[in-house]
Amino acid sequence: MVYRRFQRPLTGIDVGKTGVKIVQVLREKKGWRLLAAQSLPLPDDTLRLSLKTENIYEPQAFLNAFRELTEKFGKKVHRVGLAIPSEVVKVSINRYASLPKSGEEADKMIVWLAKKSLPFPAEQTYISHFSLGGKTGGVRTVLVTLGFHGVIREYEVNLRELKIEPEVIRPAGIHHFNFYCDRIPRAGTMAFMGLFENYFTFFVCVNGRVQFYHGVKRGFSDIHFFQDIDMTLHLFESENPGAKIEKLFFGSQVGFVRALEEGLRTLGEMEVAGIEETDLISMDSVSVGLSRSELCSYATAIGAAQSLAQ
Repeated sequence: MVYRRFQRPLTGIDVGKTGVKIVQVLREKKGWRLLAAQSLPLPDDTLRLSLKTENIYEPQAFLNAFRELTEKFGKKVHRVGLAIPSEVVKVSINRYASLPKSGEEADKMIVWLAKKSLPFPAEQTYISHFSLGGKTGGVRTVLVTLGFHGVIREYEVNLRELKIEPEVIRPAGIHHFNFYCDRIPRAGTMAFMGLFENYFTFFVCVNGRVQFYHGVKRGFSDIHFFQDIDMTLHLFESENPGAKIEKLFFGSQVGFVRALEEGLRTLGEMEVAGIEETDLISMDSVSVGLSRSELCSYATAIGAAQSLAQ
């Protein structure tokens, strides 16, 4: 089949502490379709996740793993979206009375306002910001991602050696949420929790707009996991007096779906529901080589690929 330019398959790459994943997706009239998927574990200690120091501790092992991954993948890579570990950046929802119209000037102001809380020099900050709707009461709500330029650059430089040039780079938690968000109702106060190996994200949307975000370095196997989720719920309530979450959706990249749902139901009166990945993207299990139950582990990589169409 010959694809026109706007029909070209999009590639998503998910870099995690213990492994890497790559997918290729296509946007069709009826929705998204997964064309191919592949994963590969990383040797121990290849990555040492950090906000302010280089992450790729064993560059050769990292490059070798990606070479093997792309060889197994066997697809020509055109446009690429990249997910990096959420642990290596700072994500927050900030509110500003005013921001410059120029994107570059807005970036400078956001960094300047945040510099006291940065664990690295302000002048070496990588920044991405996204407006979450118009002004409300004269205040603009913005999703802000801040990272150390040297850390982000390290991922780019190493992938460039393999002729992979990511157009969009975002933390895994953002790409993961973007994959699932179309199934979150636009009316009411809805929450979404994304689970990773050693991290979880928590978003709250009010009438279709993200109003709250919190990320915690805590995995399902940790004894304090549900306690930290409960504390996150209380944090939302303290920042938004009178607001009540009506329904909590969740997506897990690491399994434990039934136990996760049971645990979440103990945390309050809100409804709890998982989101079926096959409702969001279609695939031929035989040709792709994935079962329905395995699809969830590629949600972040799929979200990274889909970001190229936004």
